[in-house]
Amino acid sequence: MAAGAQDEVNQVIAGLEAQRRQQETKSSQAAELLAQTEKLHNEVRRKAEMLREREQDLRQQQEAAVQRAIAEAKADIAKVIRRLQQGEPTAQNAQKATAAVDTIAQAHLSSPAVAPAPTKAGFKPQVGDRIRISSLGQTAEVLTAPDDDNKLTVRFGLMKTTVGLADIESLQGEKAEVPAKPKPVDSFPPAQATPPGPAVRTSRNTLDVRGMRVAEAESVLEGAIAQASGALWIIHGHGTGKLRKGVQEYLKRHPQIQRFEAAEQNDGGTGVTVAYL
Repeated sequence: MAAGAQDEVNQVIAGLEAQRRQQETKSSQAAELLAQTEKLHNEVRRKAEMLREREQDLRQQQEAAVQRAIAEAKADIAKVIRRLQQGEPTAQNAQKATAAVDTIAQAHLSSPAVAPAPTKAGFKPQVGDRIRISSLGQTAEVLTAPDDDNKLTVRFGLMKTTVGLADIESLQGEKAEVPAKPKPVDSFPPAQATPPGPAVRTSRNTLDVRGMRVAEAESVLEGAIAQASGALWIIHGHGTGKLRKGVQEYLKRHPQIQRFEAAEQNDGGTGVTVAYL
């Protein structure tokens, strides 16, 4: 073969070899890109699965927290009922038990972990109806019609307690209809509408709850309010302010308390609350 022809063959072979190497390079790059794409896809899928599992775990934890709170509240209420059954059934003991049940409900169920689903309002409870107390998860029987403050007396087991319309629902889950209160209109001139001044403080209308827990103070208050008239001086001191706040929150809820205020400075100031019945 002539030298010129050999050179042409060598050039063709060299060109084909270069094309082969280019194809191999492109194939390698395509394979690498595909591998990176698959890796990214797997990473996204793994993170999505982790988020779903995390969301499910969080939901289960929230539901478990609510169930624990309900179980603890029921157990505490059962203890109160047993103590009431074992002791002498007096009105004062019943009042203490009612106060204890209210405290249990607030301690365990005041801030549920999962917001309840909105329910239809419009249920109007009648005497004899069976209803459910939302905060306690208990069914009860209506004993009295709602009063002007939208409160009614119910009974569950041996216990009687007063609840607000906003706290109950029908057994079908309908929320009780709470009528809007009309704005009160003063029937007296402003000077006459001012509440009367405090009564004279004596040892009979003075109650010292310093050093007590809020639940204990509420129980003592309930008994004192049942026997008091006019005004009641409640000595709770300053401290951390927790006892004062608990006492005043209880007074806000009590149907027999008209208003309350801090005592005069020479009578204890903010360490004493004067409640007017």
